[in-house]
Amino acid sequence: MPIDIDTITAEATAGNLDAQVQLAELYDHGFGVMQDPANAVYWYRKAAELGSAKAQRRLGKMYATGRGICRDYLNAVYWLSRAANQDDAGSQASLAWCYQQGLGLEKDIQQASKWYLRAATLGHAGARYNLGYMYANGSGLVQNQKEALRWYRLAAEQGHTKAQLNAAIMYLQGIGTEKNESEGARLYQLAAEQGYVKAQYNLAMLYASGYGVPQNDETAYEWLLEAATKGYARAQFNLALAYIYGLGIDQDYEKAIMWLRRSANQNYAKAYYQLGYLTAEGLGLPRDEKESAKFFRLAANHGYPRAQYRLGRLYDKGKGVNRDPVAAHYWYTQAANQGHSKSQFILGLNYAGRNGNRSRADLVRACAWLSLAAKDNNSKHISFLNKLALKLKTEELQQAKDLADALLKDHTAQTKSIA
Repeated sequence: MPIDIDTITAEATAGNLDAQVQLAELYDHGFGVMQDPANAVYWYRKAAELGSAKAQRRLGKMYATGRGICRDYLNAVYWLSRAANQDDAGSQASLAWCYQQGLGLEKDIQQASKWYLRAATLGHAGARYNLGYMYANGSGLVQNQKEALRWYRLAAEQGHTKAQLNAAIMYLQGIGTEKNESEGARLYQLAAEQGYVKAQYNLAMLYASGYGVPQNDETAYEWLLEAATKGYARAQFNLALAYIYGLGIDQDYEKAIMWLRRSANQNYAKAYYQLGYLTAEGLGLPRDEKESAKFFRLAANHGYPRAQYRLGRLYDKGKGVNRDPVAAHYWYTQAANQGHSKSQFILGLNYAGRNGNRSRADLVRACAWLSLAAKDNNSKHISFLNKLALKLKTEELQQAKDLADALLKDHTAQTKSIA
């Protein structure tokens, strides 16, 4: 049915509230008229002043985004508050966000949770998701994983993809509930089918491992391709691995390298590392030690411990780079601080004075690093630790233990910050 813009305009000008809202929406979205956000603001304001909660919400959001009018959070909060007090769930959720972020008013997490709860009770999916998030993280609410899952589930049932993803993670990890791998997979599937890239990637990983679903490399490949095509770096990297190892698809180094480069262009450290490995081994790329070292350095600079260890080895041996024991020690330390056991072992040997790498042995520090390396239950690491421990006095062993505890605490915190 054609839109009679002249009649709607006449009725809106005469003060008809419904016509004012309708005309504002037409200008807002460009239906039947040329899109004109400023004119939309004009008519939303007219309707908002007459008490339309819908118009008040739309006007508040336009102030918040600076669409059709200068951005003004104070006015955004004013109009959102008026609509929220009329039990407009969308306005309540937006007002909660303003309180949560401190936009146009003092940041107040308790007020944010109050408004999210009001909107969630009225059935607003986004508010239900945010309320679940606040319960999950103890932000403005006492942490309660069961409540978090309850709100996530309610939002998930309304098709909220982030809620589906978070609820899936909770079921898969047994957070706030008993573990339920099949339910986690089902929720990933729901979000993935709506195009949510993180869910597509996570679902691919379930199919690759057979966790919660029957193991199926072909289905894993299909979901990886979906996510990778949308530019998700982790999916691009894992899709490349599928091509390298022929998982769910024929082996194809050319395509693998293409996807690795796309992932690396987003500074995904593992992609840099894999390119370094392929270059070092001459797999799909010309063997080139210097080029390989460049890729390992890029991965190392982005905090990837395997690359840091590999770069340390290159500096130790002078392969692809000039031999540099100081640089080698630096990169081993970077990797060791993230819990890389081989790097911890090498540091332990170096501090113990292996090959004269140090002018004087720091046996306590060596013992600390070797004790951390031995946590991987490698018999070689354990053997060296036991031999060194025999050379230390009781008080030195305690010092080594204290130092190892401090190092473990540091690298646990560092690993969390990187994750």
